[in-house]
Amino acid sequence: MSDSNVVRIRTGKTSKTVKPTNAVKSDSKRSRKALKRQGTAAIGVGVVSLLLTGLSLSHLAQGVSIVTHSSEWQSWAMAIGIDLGFIGLELAMIFAANDKVRRLIGRYCNTAIGGTLVTSAVMNAYAFSLGSNGSVQLASAIALGIAIPALIYCLTKVAATLYLVNDSH
Repeated sequence: MSDSNVVRIRTGKTSKTVKPTNAVKSDSKRSRKALKRQGTAAIGVGVVSLLLTGLSLSHLAQGVSIVTHSSEWQSWAMAIGIDLGFIGLELAMIFAANDKVRRLIGRYCNTAIGGTLVTSAVMNAYAFSLGSNGSVQLASAIALGIAIPALIYCLTKVAATLYLVNDSH
């Protein structure tokens, strides 16, 4: 038996699935709320990074002053150069205009970031250890000295990435 005499009747309507306009508005509203939460988190993480940077600067300036016998302003200038140097270089890498720029500056930035992180950790550990009485306190001072610049680095990277990336998917 053949169905050759059956003709499909076409209507003027197409069977496209159209998203209701209120759903589009809802998605966009949801995206804006998500971006706002992400921005708030970036600010919170950034504030913690700034507070730790202030603590680190104080310890670095103290350590530099003791080691080099330099004046207070010189010790603070060196401390600022060390900690704000690695923060600035990391931000430069994150916010680089494109991959070509990132590749051109990457080797220098990564070398300087590594060196300043190590210097910051050593000087922070030294400043923390000045008041230690015994091996447990000394080990704790060294651990804190290493943790502070590491935390500053990670917090800065997270805050900058949260701020920069606005893709809510």
